[in-house]
Amino acid sequence: MDSTQAILVSPAPSKAMLVTSIGLGSGDIGFVAGVFGCVVGDLTLYAATVTGVSTAAGAFIIGLGIASFLRKGNTQ
Repeated sequence: MDSTQAILVSPAPSKAMLVTSIGLGSGDIGFVAGVFGCVVGDLTLYAATVTGVSTAAGAFIIGLGIASFLRKGNTQ
């Protein structure tokens, strides 16, 4: 490797962009879980909505934990 050239470091995405992406992805996962519960699980509309919202909330919390872990490892 040529030592005269500077190493290009790509900037990390902003925290707001990361949280927004995690939120949108969690919403998609929750929607799919609610539809799946309604169609396959034969749930009522209320039960399917509760299933979707709780799945989305859980996915959001897990996603934030993973993002926090990755951002801490990225700063070293």
